[in-house]
Amino acid sequence: MVSLVTFYLIVYCVLLQFEQTRDYAVWMFLFSPFLLGGMIYVLLKYGRYNGSELGDNEFGYQDKRSEELGVF
Repeated sequence: MVSLVTFYLIVYCVLLQFEQTRDYAVWMFLFSPFLLGGMIYVLLKYGRYNGSELGDNEFGYQDKRSEELGVF
């Protein structure tokens, strides 16, 4: 599904480049929220997180001071 939506976006961008195909691009633009919603649904339903899980005493970056992170 993600590949389909990516391909759809590429086709949409190409159609915008030519005056003769702008009407098709408008129709694609109007249909795009349905594709985006479908992609989000598939990712939320079937997506898997493969990263490491947080420990019992770890709350993301909430247990770190901003000086320790070196970002802020």
